[in-house]
Amino acid sequence: MSKKERLSEFNRNNILSTAKQLFLEKGVSQTTMDDIAKEAEYSKSTIYVYFKGKDEIFNYIVLEYITLLKKGVDEALAITENFPDGYFAICNTLVNFYDTYPLYFESILGEIKIVTDESDDALSQIYMIGEQINNTIENYIGICISNGNIRADLNFLNQTTFALWASICGIISLANKKEKYINQSMGVSRETFMRNGFSLLLQSILPDRQ
Repeated sequence: MSKKERLSEFNRNNILSTAKQLFLEKGVSQTTMDDIAKEAEYSKSTIYVYFKGKDEIFNYIVLEYITLLKKGVDEALAITENFPDGYFAICNTLVNFYDTYPLYFESILGEIKIVTDESDDALSQIYMIGEQINNTIENYIGICISNGNIRADLNFLNQTTFALWASICGIISLANKKEKYINQSMGVSRETFMRNGFSLLLQSILPDRQ
């Protein structure tokens, strides 16, 4: 890597690091390009040399975290081939991800713009990694169906994967947004609520004999 390339990488990383801190402190919508430039100690025109705007900066941060999520899912399934251990490993990976990166949970696990060309490098990479995560889980579910660990009538693998993913994420999101209500009206912690929700979801995909 040349000196110019190293400088460019340093500046990009510095801008991204600064933006991450500001997003945490002020929120994404409240943070401006002027804020990022001032905190990073660059002129705003210098920021625009490296990024088209705040949206692109945010997308590159999301790319960093969805890459971490993919690694977490891969590691969760690598340590066990047993079901339902693998299922709960995925649930725990998502819970830990929320606890560590709550600001980016909804962004990564919510709607991701479909970009299949190179017009937006960050978004295209986010989409690609999201598809890789889906494929990893879909393959795992397919193996579990073949082994008789999951109901054989769940024929539409991609739809089953998407529904499970959405349901697990929904339980986590609801448990955190409604934690006070859950504590007061149900008398359980958010952790217990999530564990019970994951178990209930699991029962819906197990064969009758289990």
